[in-house]
Amino acid sequence: MLYRLNLLTAGLIMTFSGAASSTSLLMSNENLANELELKYQALNAKTQVCREARRNHIEVEKITSNWFLALPAESKKVVLLVASHEAMERCTKAQADEYSLILVEYAAQTEDKNQLDEWLKIKQNFKPDELVNDINELNSEELIAFLKEPLLSEPFDLIAIIKQLNL
Repeated sequence: MLYRLNLLTAGLIMTFSGAASSTSLLMSNENLANELELKYQALNAKTQVCREARRNHIEVEKITSNWFLALPAESKKVVLLVASHEAMERCTKAQADEYSLILVEYAAQTEDKNQLDEWLKIKQNFKPDELVNDINELNSEELIAFLKEPLLSEPFDLIAIIKQLNL
């Protein structure tokens, strides 16, 4: 009896969690394509808002990280580039996650992987080998701590900061 109850419970959990995580089971390919387009438009709109927010200037005198301040100029540029990228990623995270989820569901259901392949290229292009090497040369714990500074939590004007710091 206990075995049947456990089996029934496991079956119900799998049924409901599967239904909750995969809307594509209930959607036609056309409806899924429409939903994908809506999520893409939402991501583009949010990305535009985040890009406009990059006009925000950071008061560089409020950067107090001794680690950052002690870095050579080229390393500071790398750190600021990573910080700028991470701020944009945080800004668009909700919409990017929603788009990614529906994109995977679309590719799985329709077997059309063109948009998924494009999305993967976009996500991979930020890390050219030279940048990866420059990032790897940094103290990762210090970099992570620096990226958590409240000043860097929102998109910011990277060029303005580089100019303010005379880099």
